[in-house]
Amino acid sequence: MYMEVYASYLVGSSITAFLGKVAYSYLYTEPESLPKEEVEYSLVDTKLNEREVKSTKDIRHLGSTFKEKMVNLQKILRIECRRDYPINNTRKVRARWIRYVKEYETIGHSEFVFSHTSRPFKYN
Repeated sequence: MYMEVYASYLVGSSITAFLGKVAYSYLYTEPESLPKEEVEYSLVDTKLNEREVKSTKDIRHLGSTFKEKMVNLQKILRIECRRDYPINNTRKVRARWIRYVKEYETIGHSEFVFSHTSRPFKYN
């Protein structure tokens, strides 16, 4: 006796949920998203140095493993930022590399290079 009531409750509630979903999607359609345009603008700092910035992040794939990410980020730091950091497994150095990888993935390539470039080479 209880099983018959339970089965009808399951069927009725699932049909009601499906009809509610269809009615909601019919009444409240999502607006079509327009493609985002890339906007370039200039930033001026307190010393009146000007640099161009884009509205989208410059994201480049570093690798899938942490070792690949460290090696590729070391190449970026050495070539574009003119800095050299060793890769070894001491706790302090490993923590620095973890911080650099997270920062690179968060802010993007161009901002990372700008923030880690030494002062004499920043505005050339």
